[in-house]
Amino acid sequence: MADFAKKSVPKGTVLFKEGDKGDEAFLIVAGAIQLRKNVLSEYPQIVSTVGPGDVVGEMALFDNRPRLAEAMVTEDAEVFVIPRDDFSERLGKMNPVMRRILQIMVQRVRKMTDEFMQRKQAAKWGENWKGK
Repeated sequence: MADFAKKSVPKGTVLFKEGDKGDEAFLIVAGAIQLRKNVLSEYPQIVSTVGPGDVVGEMALFDNRPRLAEAMVTEDAEVFVIPRDDFSERLGKMNPVMRRILQIMVQRVRKMTDEFMQRKQAAKWGENWKGK
């Protein structure tokens, strides 16, 4: 990982927001990062909390679509920053069949995440509606 810049990120830092353009991914060396959706809505949702060895922000580098979620540092972190240009260059050197398989996987994950979050939000809305 010597090619990538290592960065210290304090607790409370938002690495990126849902809907942002993705210009970099982050490989977590230490600490914890919470992935959250719909932060500004009435029903914010925690998708997951990830830690050392995990990567956040990579999907936007694969398909150049907006960020799926917000990434908030919940425990002081150390990350390697992987810029889009470096990522694209390395992806371009990959076997074309393997690269296509990764692209299909990213599409499927995005679709499943969108559908899951829609169902979860609809269920939450239904619970709140019943209680009124």
